[in-house]
Parts: sequence; C-alpha cells; structure tokens
Amino acid sequence: MGNDGGSIPRRNEMVREKKQDEKTDRKTQLIAMNYFCALSKQPLREPVVGDMLGRLYNRESILEYLLNPTVFGDGAKICNIKSLKDVKTLNLRANPAYTTSQTTKRPVQTFDDQPSAPFVCPITRKEMNGNLGFEFVWTCGCVVSTQARKEMAESNQCLVCSGPVDSKDVVPINSQNSEVLDLLRKRAKERALETKKSKKVKTKRKHVDEPDVSDTRSSVSVLDKNTKARKTVA
Repeated sequence: MGNDGGSIPRRNEMVREKKQDEKTDRKTQLIAMNYFCALSKQPLREPVVGDMLGRLYNRESILEYLLNPTVFGDGAKICNIKSLKDVKTLNLRANPAYTTSQTTKRPVQTFDDQPSAPFVCPITRKEMNGNLGFEFVWTCGCVVSTQARKEMAESNQCLVCSGPVDSKDVVPINSQNSEVLDLLRKRAKERALETKKSKKVKTKRKHVDEPDVSDTRSSVSVLDKNTKARKTVA
C-alpha cells in the first residue's frame, strides 16, 4: 500500500463521501417521484391522483392495480390503496414548457441536469420538480407550492378554488421526513374513523325519517274495516 503512489483515505473522508452519496440518492429519488407514477414508473400525466401520504400516481395505473394487485409486481409494498376513496384526484397546473419525451429520452439525475417538470405552482409558477416543497388539499385536490401558502396571508380558504381548508387536510407531496409521514398516517386513520361515524349517523337519520310500513298497513286495514261496516249498515 504505500509504494504505488496512492494514498489511504482517512475514515472521516470515507464517511463524508458516503453521506454525499446518500444525499445524491435521496435527491435523485425525490426528482423521480415528481416526474413519474409511483406504481407504473411511467411519466405522470393527468388525471393524476395523490394518496394520503402524498405519493403521486397516474389514475389509470391505480385502476389497473385495483383490478389486478400483481400487475406492477411490488405494488402492495408501494402503496396501501384499497379503493378510489383512498386517493384524491389532483387539480394541477400543467407546465407549457414540458413534453413527455423530455423524461423518456434520458434519466433525471440532478436538479441541474433535468428537463422541465410536468406541473407548476399556479401561484408562483415554480416548477414541481422536487427542488421545492409542494402540497395539496385533500378536500378539493388543489396543488400549490409550500412557498405560496407561506407567503400568502393566513386564510382558511384554498389559494386556487377558494374552498374551505382545514390544516389537517393539507398533504405535503412526496415528503421524505419520517415524522411528517407518521403524522399523515395518523391523520388518515382519523379521517377514516370520521367517515365511518358520519355514515352511521346518516343511516340512523334515514331510519328515523322513513315511515313505519307496518303501522301504515295497520291503519289502512282499520280504515277498510270501518268502510265495510258502514256499507253493511247502509
């Protein structure tokens, strides 16, 4: 080892290089997540849907997966989608500078070496390319950059459609923060419980509002008997 003109790398240099490689891998993954469907790995194209963890899919890929869970191989590991109720169709602003061929000609590897993103923020016009944070509202599906929401005055209305917005319904897109993902899972469970409760309430109201058919038939029967009795007397 010493007479070949080379040098032995120090431990701190090896650790630094490893961290740099991991950082590059995360960036590459984040870029891909904003350009391609998480299931089919095909370029994202509308209609696009997002799940409760902020992952993006082509809607047609979700339909294929629901019909045949093995169609994409490891689909069950990628997502936990049981029906279309587990995803939200997104209201996205298309990027005029984007073409599908840009993402299919060569792989996207770095933020400096990537084609135009398929979608942009309707407020700031910034591209949704993984470099900036984006989010969508679960109730309406509108997508904006996190920067746009923070720069606008605090409001309970959607920046795009002006619909009502609860902070619990804001879903960060493609977050890689484990704490954020845990919070989104918790919110998803809470939303599912609220849906079940509302269904039970609606069912109870329906039963209360519906007339008792047996009582109605009894009343009709009594009326028929009284009518026959009058005719007999007459």
